[in-house]
Amino acid sequence: MRGRSSKREQRGGRNCVGRRGRSRGGNYPNNSLEAPKWQQIAWGKQMSSQDATVDSVLSVFAAHGHRFSARNVATAAHRIAKIGRKQSHRLKQDNRVKALATACLNSLNDFEAQGLANVTWAFATIDIDAPDLFNAI
Repeated sequence: MRGRSSKREQRGGRNCVGRRGRSRGGNYPNNSLEAPKWQQIAWGKQMSSQDATVDSVLSVFAAHGHRFSARNVATAAHRIAKIGRKQSHRLKQDNRVKALATACLNSLNDFEAQGLANVTWAFATIDIDAPDLFNAI
């Protein structure tokens, strides 16, 4: 194959850069505060487990939310709404839900389409007043 370059070489070799400045398939966070990919996966599994409760999801968010990726922020919102639909009166008074709405607003530019849909659905489903979030969407 003399004279022809491979697709890998055309992309700049093995360490080509993908979306958001991360190397594809890498274990590197989007920003310096974001936890590594393996930790994001562990938190995602914890929030999505069958035994997850509204309190357990909110506790994971309260403890580690400042290091969540946009995907985990959206997952937390979705899980809270899915599990706690009938608890919206209690959720409206929980400061962790208000902090989650703020985290969603701060992650808005990093959401993929599914994450944005999940966040919108979640806050509409549990009827949380988040005007800044909905205006930004």
